[in-house]
Amino acid sequence: MRVHVRCVWLFVMVMGLALGGFGCAVCTLGAPPAPRSPIAGAASIMNWGKPQQLSAGPSLSWEHTRVVAGPSGSAVAIFAHVTTQNAPHDYTAIYASRYAATSDTWTPEQSLQSQPGNVLRSSLAADELGNAITVWLQQTPAGNTFFASRFSAATGQWSRALQLTFPLDDTPTMRLAMSPTGDAVFVWTTLCKTLCKPVEHRVMAMRYAVAGDRWIQPPVPLNSARDTPSLWPAAALDANGSTLVLWQQADARGTQAIHGSWYNADTFQWCGDAILSRTNYGPASTPAIAMDAVGNAIAVWPQHVATLSGQLMQGIDARRYDRASNTWQPSERIDSHISDYGGMFNPSIVIATNTGDALAGWLYLPHPPPLTGAAEGRVYVAAKDDWDIRPRFDRSVDPNNPRLGGTVLGGYPVLASDPAGDQVAFWAQSDHTAWASYLYAPGNFRAPEPLRSAPEAVVGAITGTMDLNGHATAVWIETAAEGDTLWVARYQ
Repeated sequence: MRVHVRCVWLFVMVMGLALGGFGCAVCTLGAPPAPRSPIAGAASIMNWGKPQQLSAGPSLSWEHTRVVAGPSGSAVAIFAHVTTQNAPHDYTAIYASRYAATSDTWTPEQSLQSQPGNVLRSSLAADELGNAITVWLQQTPAGNTFFASRFSAATGQWSRALQLTFPLDDTPTMRLAMSPTGDAVFVWTTLCKTLCKPVEHRVMAMRYAVAGDRWIQPPVPLNSARDTPSLWPAAALDANGSTLVLWQQADARGTQAIHGSWYNADTFQWCGDAILSRTNYGPASTPAIAMDAVGNAIAVWPQHVATLSGQLMQGIDARRYDRASNTWQPSERIDSHISDYGGMFNPSIVIATNTGDALAGWLYLPHPPPLTGAAEGRVYVAAKDDWDIRPRFDRSVDPNNPRLGGTVLGGYPVLASDPAGDQVAFWAQSDHTAWASYLYAPGNFRAPEPLRSAPEAVVGAITGTMDLNGHATAVWIETAAEGDTLWVARYQ
């Protein structure tokens, strides 16, 4: 182990010099994963069960609510609420609960923190066996610090909180991703001041190796140019642990672009970074990426381009990583709007790992008022190597122009997929309702179904996931006069 750590540290030092000075040539991923038997997916048309209350607060924090799933009947949720254990010095702490399929119940909430401190950021990921990892940023007396805990599906227990980093100088953006077999990568962006002279904007990555159950130290810096801010990392792993990482970074003129880096699990090396967005276009931002079972990946991001009339057209660009040739295919525009101060925001993407079919989704906000936004997306069909239907998820539709919405603002769609291609979209609307629309492969999305504990309940946001056999789990927060409550429902 000492030899391995020393080699990694030497690589970090060399990598830091190479990236900082001249950059690094784009490298490829390692050998693709071995073929596997397809996973069945949903066996029949299902329905939403009765909502169950998961937590009553006392004060819930939506930005830390996450849920993941593995095998059929598997689901794990994390959430945060104010604790009064150390009153009057209350703080927001992170808790976890898991779904017990045998009793159709959720276990009592369990605190994951080993010490007091306000939670500032969080992320959650799971493998196909139902093991999960969560990473959170927590205030400590020394400063903002990352901690992690791992859930074992075999024991049903969370590990003791592990400190991953020294205190940071800011509140970074972050993303955790996990492979089907349990390896993970944690990526964050940070403004390094205390340990960096001169000050640097860094994209940092740390890997978790399921073999040995350990985080590989030290973290590795991925970005070569460090004089401009980096934000919104995204990552995807294959079954061997090879990894693609994307992030948003400004160039010297301040124009945002999408950068990428690669981890080759065969050579134990990071390589990058390269610009993946179209450099002859306008700014690109907030990337998302997903990978199928054989290692093909699709990335999406919003990007602007100026039209001949001088207007800005904002659209969603997609770029596919082909594992057979170990290359990125050219970028293509999968949807566009003349933004006119509107735009398309925060895309997400999921892939059916058996087939490579993908679903991308985003929020479209037109301009000027009274037009309202739409939760919409696009479907990628691997057999055609082409983007197909344009689903409109949200329920409020202007009959004169369905693309522009009606009187209700649709929310950011949260997407999930099982390996066979059954997919679901969750979203919350400005009329304080939450909805889900389910697609059985192959086919179109079903009519949206409302998700609330009662018809008059007020919902602010929703998230969800899907297990390997098509059973979906939705988690949402409702607000009433007596306070916030956290609710869950299962689609089975």
